[in-house]
Amino acid sequence: MKNERYANYADALYQFARDEGKISAYREAMKLVVSTFADNPSFGTFLASYSVPQERQFALLEEVFASLDTPELVPFLKLVTARHLIPHLSDIADCFIQECNEALGIREGIVYSTALLSKDDLAKIQSALEERLGVKVYLHNQADTNLIGGVKVAIDGKVFDGSIQARWEALRNQLLKGGTL
Repeated sequence: MKNERYANYADALYQFARDEGKISAYREAMKLVVSTFADNPSFGTFLASYSVPQERQFALLEEVFASLDTPELVPFLKLVTARHLIPHLSDIADCFIQECNEALGIREGIVYSTALLSKDDLAKIQSALEERLGVKVYLHNQADTNLIGGVKVAIDGKVFDGSIQARWEALRNQLLKGGTL
């Protein structure tokens, strides 16, 4: 379980998003923020630094995220910066996105494949899961060198295994039980 402190910060931002009727917009904006930090590690280092004046840190946040249509997000990021929680922003964001997903009926999962899938292939898998589960699904693709072929999807603690290894194992079990091909 995530730190309760991070969950409290996430919940506070969620309350703003809900009150503004922009849960989806805030969710997407937070994903962009997390992606910005992941793509630019020096950005987080700058914001976490005790030697950089907060005015400079706040100005950078305003400059980088000014175009977002989420008015409370930049002040929230300033608060996180002022409280020296930037190193934990990904934890706060995880809690926030999870809360948004619950409110929006969204399930997120990971598709494991031997190589990264095309956007079309990922969309087909996503669509099939949405139909099967009856909810909106967002999938992230991750290459898994242990797979021989096929795909494996993990979502909500369930694994949908369409890998060749799983098929071989099913065939092996069937043959061991005296089944025929």
